[in-house]
Amino acid sequence: MADAKGMKALNAKVSATRRKLTVYAFFKAFWPFLTFAAIFLAIALAGLIDRMTASLAAIATLIFLVGSVFFILQGGRRFTPVSREDAARVLDRQSDLRPVSSLTDRPAATHRDSQGLWQKHRARLLEEVSRLRLPSLAREWGRLDPYWMRAALPAALILLTVLAGNDAASRLQRALFPDYGALVGADNMVVEAWITPPDHTGRAPIFLTPGLQNVRVPEGSEVTLRTDAHSAPKLILKGEKTLKQTFAPTPDGAFEARARIMEDTRLSVRWWGERAAWRLLTSPDDAPIATFVKAPERGRLDRTEIAWSVTDDYGVDSLELKISLQTPNPAAPDEADYMPVPLPGVAPTSAEDITQLDLTRHRWAGLPVEMQLVATDGAGQTGLSEPLDFTLPEKLFLDPIARVAQEVRVTVLREPRDYEELSRNETALQQDALNVTAANRLDTAPPDIQKAALMLDAMTYKGERYIPDQGVYLTFRTAKSILQAAGTKEEAEQVDPLLWALALKSEYGSAADALRRLEAARRALEQALRDGASEDEIKQRMEAFRDAANEYLAAKMAEAIANGEEQPQMQSDQEAMASGPNLGGQDFEDMLNALQDLTETGATDQARQLLSDITNMLQNLEFQRGQSGSGGMPGMPGQQADGEEDDLPQEEQELTDAMRRLSEILREQRQLSDDTLAQERGERPGQSGQEQGGQQPGQQSGSQQGQDTGQAGGGEGQSGQTEAPQGGGNENGERPGSDGGEFAEGNESEGSGPGQSETLAERQARLGRMVEEFAREHGLGETGSGEDALAGLVDPEALEDIRRAQRLAENALERGDERSAARNQERATNTLSEIARDMAASLDALERERRGQDSQQSDPFGRATGGPGNNGEEVNVPDATERQRAKDILEELRERYNQSDDPEEREYLRRLLDRF
Repeated sequence: MADAKGMKALNAKVSATRRKLTVYAFFKAFWPFLTFAAIFLAIALAGLIDRMTASLAAIATLIFLVGSVFFILQGGRRFTPVSREDAARVLDRQSDLRPVSSLTDRPAATHRDSQGLWQKHRARLLEEVSRLRLPSLAREWGRLDPYWMRAALPAALILLTVLAGNDAASRLQRALFPDYGALVGADNMVVEAWITPPDHTGRAPIFLTPGLQNVRVPEGSEVTLRTDAHSAPKLILKGEKTLKQTFAPTPDGAFEARARIMEDTRLSVRWWGERAAWRLLTSPDDAPIATFVKAPERGRLDRTEIAWSVTDDYGVDSLELKISLQTPNPAAPDEADYMPVPLPGVAPTSAEDITQLDLTRHRWAGLPVEMQLVATDGAGQTGLSEPLDFTLPEKLFLDPIARVAQEVRVTVLREPRDYEELSRNETALQQDALNVTAANRLDTAPPDIQKAALMLDAMTYKGERYIPDQGVYLTFRTAKSILQAAGTKEEAEQVDPLLWALALKSEYGSAADALRRLEAARRALEQALRDGASEDEIKQRMEAFRDAANEYLAAKMAEAIANGEEQPQMQSDQEAMASGPNLGGQDFEDMLNALQDLTETGATDQARQLLSDITNMLQNLEFQRGQSGSGGMPGMPGQQADGEEDDLPQEEQELTDAMRRLSEILREQRQLSDDTLAQERGERPGQSGQEQGGQQPGQQSGSQQGQDTGQAGGGEGQSGQTEAPQGGGNENGERPGSDGGEFAEGNESEGSGPGQSETLAERQARLGRMVEEFAREHGLGETGSGEDALAGLVDPEALEDIRRAQRLAENALERGDERSAARNQERATNTLSEIARDMAASLDALERERRGQDSQQSDPFGRATGGPGNNGEEVNVPDATERQRAKDILEELRERYNQSDDPEEREYLRRLLDRF
C-alpha cells in the first residue's frame, strides 16, 4: 500500500514538472508570436484600429496575420516537446540516488535474500522521492523574460477589455475581420437602391438609404439596385428560401439587379464582403370589398338607381354591375352581363356614391334579374357583393311601331344560342351548281332569331299600304335583310341599334337621336376625366360634348315649334340680374365655358360634377305653350306662365319693381368692381363692360351671369312682369352707364351724364346717389314712413353700410388705391346681394300666398324658378376669377417646363403637368 502511494506521488511530481517545463519551453519558442499578438489585440481593444481608414485597418490585419504565421512557424521549429524522461532527469538532479529513474529499475536476479534487500532499497528511494521539490525555473525565466512581459501583457489586455466594456467583442471582431475590399476600393462602393411599388397601388417609389431597416413595401414591389464596381456584385435575397443572383452590366458601364419582393426579405449586396443590406417587410394586397348601400331602385326617367360603396387598400380599378337572370335560359344557365359603373376619380381607396344607369336598352329589360357588384383592383383581384333581386326597368312604348321594334330587338338579343354549323356541301362544288344552303343561313339560325325574322316579315306585309312612313317600312325591311344574311349571333344583333333608334324616334320624336349623341359624348368625356387622359384627348371630347349639347338644344327647340309651341324669348340682362338662374342662351354657353375651363385646368372632380348637372338639365328640358300670344316657357323672365293673372296686387307689384331697380344697382356695382380690378391689373377699365353692352337681349356675359345667378336669388321669374323696371331699365341689354338705354336717359337729370368719359370714382359716386334715391323712394331713410312694401323687409342700416362702403371706395379711387376700393366695393356688392335674395324670397312667398299653393314652378330645365331650391347650388360653377387663375398657373408651369434646363426640375414639372 505504501509503495502504491509513493508511486502515485512520484507520478504527480513528474507530471507537474513536465508541465512546468513545457510552459517554459512553449514560451521560449513562441514568445515573439505571443508578444506580437498581445500588442495587436491591445491596439484593437484600445480602438486604434477603428480610428484607421478601412484600407489601413485591412493592411494592419494582414500584417498581423502574416507576422503571426511567420512567428508561429518559427516557434514551431524552435519548440521541443518535454518528455517524461526530461522531467525525471530534472527531478533526479536533486538527489544522488536518482530516485525517479531508480524506481523504474528491476533486479537482475530474484531470490529470497535479494528480494528483501530490494524492498529496503525501494523504500529508501520512495522516502527520497517524498523529499523532492518541483524545480524552480526562476533563473531561466529571468534570463528569458527579464521585464515580466508574461504578466504585463495579459494584465494590459484585461485592463483594456474592462475599459472597452460591451464594445470589446465588436472591436476585436472588426480588427480580426476588417473590410478587405477596401484594398480594392470596395469601401467607396455606393449602392443605389429603390423600391417601385406596383402601379395599381399609386405609391411613390421608396429610396433605400444606408441604415434603413424594416421598410414596409406593398407585396409585388420591384427592387432595383445599381452600383459601380470592377466586377459584378451578387444580390442575396433571404426569405423562406435564399436566392442569389448576379448583377447584370448596363450600357453605361454600371451594374444593375432587379428582383420582385413577394415576402418578408433581407436583401444584401456582396462584393468583397457585404456592401449594403436592408430588411423589407411586405404588406399583402387584399381583395376589394364591394357592397350595396341599399337595394337598387327605379329612379327618374326609368333609370336604375344603385347606391354602392367600395373599399380597397390600394384603390379600386373598376366597378361593374353583374346582371344575370333569376330564371336563366336552359341553353345558357351561367350567362351574365357586366355593366360598368363609373368611379369618382382614378382608383379610389374608398368611395360611396349613387349611380343612375340607363338599363332600359338592356336585353333583359322588364325581367327579374339578380344583381351583384364586382370590384376589381389593379392587381386583378375581384370582390363580389351579396346578390340582390331586382326587376330591370323597361321603357314604356305606346306607339305601335315603337312597340313592334322593341319586341323584335329583345327577341333577337335574348336568344343565347348561336347558329348551327353548316355541313360540307359537295354538290355545291360542281360547275354551275348553287350553294342554296349557304345562301339561306336563316334556316340554321336559333329559334328566336327565326321568330324575329317572321315577325318582321309579318309587319312589312304590304307595308307600302299600311305603313304611311316609308322610312319606318324601309327600316323594318333592312332589319329583316340583316337577319336573313347573318351567319352568326353577333351579325344578327346588328339589328339592335337600328330597331332601338326606330323605337325612340317613333315614340319620342327626332330629339331622341340628339339625346343619344349627348349621352355618348357625356360618357366619353367623363371617362377621359376619370382615367386622366391626355390634354388633347380631353379637349377633343369636350368639343364633341359641346357640339352634342348644342345639337340637342336645337333639336328640342325644333320639336317644340313643330308641335305648335313657340320659341321662348331669352331673358335680358337686367331681368337675369333680379331673377334666379333661369337659363338663357348665354347662360348655357357660360356653363359650357366653365366646364371647358375646369377640364383644361385639371379640376376633374368639379368638371365631372358640372358635366353631370348640365346633362341632367338638358334631359329635363321641356317647352310649353305660352299665353296671350307671347311664346315662352314657364319661369322665363318677361313671360307669363299658364293661368297667371295679368294684374298683380299693389304690394307684389311694388316689391317686383323695387327688386328690379335694386338689381340694376347691383349689376352696375358688380361691373364697376370688375373694372376696378381690371385697372389694378393694368388693363383698360370698362373694356369688359363695353363688350357686354353690345350684346343682344339674352346674350349676357358669362362671368356676370354666373356670379349673379348664384347670388341674386330667384323671384322675378315668378312674377312674370314684362314692364320695364321703374327708375331705369335696360331693355336693349346695354350696361348701365353706357350711352344707350332707358337707364341712361333716366339719370341724365342728375347732372352727371353716365357716358364713356366717366371715371371710376364718378361712377362710384353716381351709384351711391342711386342707393340714396332708392332709400328715399321707399321710405328707408331716417324719415321713412314705414308704409312702403319694403318696410320691415330691408334693413335701413344695411343700406347705410352700403353707402359707407361706396363712399370709402370712391375716396380710394380718387387716391388711386384700387386695391382698397375693390375691397369696399366687394362689401357693398355682398350686402346688395343679400338684400336682393331676401326680396326675392319675400316675392316668392307673396306669389305662393296669392296662388294658394306651395309647389313651385319649374323652368324648362327642370329647376325651381324661385325659393331656396333655385340658388344655383346644384350647379357649382367656379368663379371666373378662380378659373382664370388656375389657367394662369397652368400656363406658367408649361412655360417654366419649356425654359428649364435642369433635368430634375423638368421631370418634376412634367409630373405636375401630367396631373392636369
